[in-house]
Order: sequence, then C-alpha cells, then structure tokens
Amino acid sequence: MRVCPEIEMIAVKHGKELFAREVRRLCSEQKFDCIAIDIPSLFQNDIAEAVDNLPLISALIAYDDESEFSDDCVYYVPVDPCDAMIEGVRQARQRRIPFYCVGPLLPEYHAPLPSLPDEYSIKKIGFDAYMALCCAGIGKAPPGTSEFKSAVHVAGGLQSLRGRYRNILAITHIKIYSTVAMYVEADGGMFDENEYACKVLTRYVNPDHLYFALGELPFVTAKTQMERQDPFAEPMELTDAVKELFTETRDNYFEDKDQAFLLSPVRIQTALTYLRNLTVMSGDLLPSLIDIVEAAKGVGGNAYALRILKSARYYPFLPLESGDASVVNIGINRISLIEDEYPGSDREVYEAVNLFRDMDLHWRRIDIKPDPSMLQKKKYRYSWNPGGFCSHLPEDTRIENFNAHARGKAMRAVTEHLARTEKFSSSVKDGIDIRETLRNWHTGSIYVKELPPTVNKIDTVVIIFDENNDSRYPQRTTWYAEHEEESTLSFYATDPFDDLIGPGIARCTYGGIAMLFPPRNVPDIFHVAGTMGVTGCAEQLVTGSLLYSQEKNIAFIAARAPSVRLRTVAGRLKKHLVWIPLSTFSTETLSRLRRFHVLNGKSVRSWASRFIGDEL
Repeated sequence: MRVCPEIEMIAVKHGKELFAREVRRLCSEQKFDCIAIDIPSLFQNDIAEAVDNLPLISALIAYDDESEFSDDCVYYVPVDPCDAMIEGVRQARQRRIPFYCVGPLLPEYHAPLPSLPDEYSIKKIGFDAYMALCCAGIGKAPPGTSEFKSAVHVAGGLQSLRGRYRNILAITHIKIYSTVAMYVEADGGMFDENEYACKVLTRYVNPDHLYFALGELPFVTAKTQMERQDPFAEPMELTDAVKELFTETRDNYFEDKDQAFLLSPVRIQTALTYLRNLTVMSGDLLPSLIDIVEAAKGVGGNAYALRILKSARYYPFLPLESGDASVVNIGINRISLIEDEYPGSDREVYEAVNLFRDMDLHWRRIDIKPDPSMLQKKKYRYSWNPGGFCSHLPEDTRIENFNAHARGKAMRAVTEHLARTEKFSSSVKDGIDIRETLRNWHTGSIYVKELPPTVNKIDTVVIIFDENNDSRYPQRTTWYAEHEEESTLSFYATDPFDDLIGPGIARCTYGGIAMLFPPRNVPDIFHVAGTMGVTGCAEQLVTGSLLYSQEKNIAFIAARAPSVRLRTVAGRLKKHLVWIPLSTFSTETLSRLRRFHVLNGKSVRSWASRFIGDEL
C-alpha cells in the first residue's frame, strides 16, 4: 500500500517464504530508490555482510558492550533467507541501492502475534486481502506499549528518508503496520539517531539448531535457496516441498534399498492424506513438523518417522568453519557461544530473544524409537537364546489371510480353465460369458458358461519373491504350526541377526515361502530337494512343495511362469502348478507380506509390538 507519494509500505510476518516472495515481486515490478526495513538500527553495519554470505545462515547477536554477557536477556536476529526483511536487504544489495534499518535503536521484546489466518491462504484470496484481514484483526498498537514506541520510531525514520528519496519501499512488521501508516505523515516523529553502547556479534548458526532459528523448516528453506540458484526454476509450491520431503527421504535416507522400496506411492499418498487431516484439525493449511512426523510414523513406522525428522531439519549449505567458537547454538529462548576473546572458556547458556520469532515455541513429545546403535545390536545378538524362535502373531494372521485368498484365486483359475461355453437357452447356469457374448455381438446371441464341479482342492501355496539372489537368503528352514488354523511354513529368508531391532526381535525379508494347509509335519524340504540334485533356493522350495502336497494342484505365485524343469518334475509327480503372476497382487500387499519378524521365544511377544509397531 502506498501510504504517501514517496513510500510504498508492505506488512509482513517474520520467517515466511510467501512474504519474502511478495517483497521480491515488488522489487522486480517497481524501481525503488532505497529500502527501509523494520530492524533495530544497531544491526545496520553488520547485516549487509551477513546477507552477502547467504545461503550460509548466521545470527546477529546484540548485547551490552560494557558488561559483556550479563544476566540480562540477549537479543539476536537470524539471517533467515525466507524472512521478508532479510529479502529486502538482499534485494537492495543485488540492485545496488541503499537500505536502512529504521527499527528502534535498542531491541525490545514484543508479545507474540495473536491467532491469524494461515499465510497459505494468500494463494487463494491474494496478498492485499490477506493483509487487510490480518491488520483489521490486530488493530493499532495501544499508546505506551513497546509496539507503539517501535511504530512511532519507524514512522520517524521513514519521515527522515522522505526528504532524500522519491520512491521508498518500507517493510514493516504486521503488528505495527497500521500504527506506522497512521504516523508516517504526522509531525514530530520520534526518531533518535544517538548511538548506544551495544556490541553485535556475527556467528554462524549450528546446523543442528537451524529449526529453532528459522521460520520455515530447514528442508523448505534449502529448497528456496536452490530455486534462487536456478534461473529457469519454477516457483516452488510449499505443499510440493512437503511431498518432496516424504519422497526424497524414502529414496535417499535408507541404507536398505528394499526398505525404501516398501514405501510405495500408495503409502506415501496415505501419509499425505493423513497429514492433511492432522493439519486441518490443527486449524492450519500448512503442516507443522510434529504433524509431519506423526504422519510419517503412521504409515512407515519408527524408522521412517525418524528419518523424516532428520531430513526436515537438514540444511545442505554448511559453513566451512567448524571451530567451537565460530558457531552459536540456538534453542527455545536460549543461546550458547564462546567469544573470540576467550577461546578456551567453557560454553555458557544465556537467555535470548529471537527478534524474528512471531509465535512462541513449545516442547512437545512424540514417541519415536530410534534405530538401535551398533553397540545395542551387539548386545541383542549376544543375549539371544539359540533355543527359542517364534513368529509375530499379527504377521501370522496376515499371512494366513493371504494364504486363503491365494488358494481361492488358484481354484478359480483352475475351474475357469475347464469352463464350458454355450448359447443361452433356458438357464444362465454359472453366469453370462461376457467375452464370448461380445465376440458374437453381431449375431445377437447371448452365451453362458458352465463350470465343472470342483473335485480337487489346493492345499499348498508357493510364493517366489526373488529367485536370482540366493546368497542374500542364508536362512532356510521350516516353521511348524502352533495350532490347526495355521499353515506349515517353509521359506528362505535373510539372516535375522543382520537386522536386530530390539531385545529378542529380528527383522527379516522373505525370498520365497511355501504354505501347507492343513498343517503337517514335513522334513527339511531344502535338504530333501538337494539330495535329488535340485539347486537354487526357489527350485528346491517348489520341488519340496510338490513332494509333500497332498493335492494335485499347487498354487505357484511368481513373476515368471514355472520353468521347464519344474513342469517336468511336477509331471513326474502327477502334480500341476497353477501359475498366478506376481503382478496380479498389489505392491502394497506384497511389501507387507514379505517383511516379517523373528522373536526369541514366546515371552518376547508381550513387548514385541512396542518395537515393531506399524513396521513395514
């Protein structure tokens, strides 16, 4: 809004990328003679160099020069690339025009902003409508308050610039915008140009503590800086940045690529839908970090949530200086640093106020169990009782349900293969044959199908997930059923001791599995098939299943049809492999089925769910 012929004034909130973009747009569409920003004037001489060092993020720390770091509160300004006022300085430096810090000489603590509409609504209602709505809700600063004094001081500073420049861009905080607009043309502006005995230190912010200094997530801030470095980049959508957080974490931060593969696009979409619901329940349009981590944990378990948390707080532009005295540690209303004059002194913690913090930060608790360290894994390994192995009950239920579904699907494939088609006369029998009816549509005839009565059943289901990497699956064994509703399971899988996630809890991945139902006692089918000269885990598993199946038909689920050798073996044993392509099942189903856990005895079941949770 142009408050007078010489001044174009814009109201902003600190640390939000949408406001920084609006400042960038104004500077691109108009030519200003100077830029005035609502930052305490004691930072005037230091902020330019700090902005020139972006995207390296530093903090300007102000304290009393006479008493060094006293018990009084320390004030600091983070050089946040997503802050509109820092963007104003950046634009002034790039366009070779002067800038002036017209805020109060001594920084003061201002109360947090009241509850305002989410700034993402600017995308729908426009910047001017959003600011009019927020300014109407905030109103003018009451006389005598620190906000009123700051507003009058800023207005006086703008008055002093009007006599020297014809077109000024003034960037003021939304809390004092209305008051500054009212006093900018009033007489007797309170603008004190005296200098106070304050010292300003410039320190890089500890990369691990950027979340407490920035207004946006460090991940989002990094994306905005990458966008600035690419002149052909499309404007970044903040919601798309959150989606990239989920997908890039899946692709780049998992050492086990199989585990990353298990996070299918369907699961990512489920996480985003859950995140949207959490955000709406919080009354926002853009999610907070706590909601992002909750959504990641809901679909990916502890491991994914922990990596999302690390990825969201990661900022790739790191300072080369890594000395203990070159960085400042920042927390909630706390900082700690070492002065250059005392490089050998201990780091001390001081009360501090972030002048670019509009809302209070509060600690919140979320239950995430980090991955065990190498020392913990060794402890779990040495405390493992070799005489105790059992399964995780929820996974037993899952695999038995799939077993029943696969048997039914194989039976339908057998009966449909033997189905007989004829013209409709008086009965539709087992249903209309759609394919044959459409093929003879020109004749006007309707064809029905008749399925033969089911004589044989299917008692064995073989699933081959991976048949080409036998070295990855040293675990080849048979698990016998604990009751009559379970199958006898023979499988080859990864070594359980390679991935211990808790005390007595190991995580494995199936390479192939055979399920015999009703359960029965069978010998080691891998050894039996080996004595017959069969090599390869997949072929040994299928051959052993053919030997001990009591029915003629066996469901064979694999990516490829059974080989000639397997069909020959099945023919000699008077058996038939009913091939069901692996692609007929969803990736989500197969991913959850393939990952399982081995427990060190039935007693471990009482606490296993605390470590497994919603594991993939």
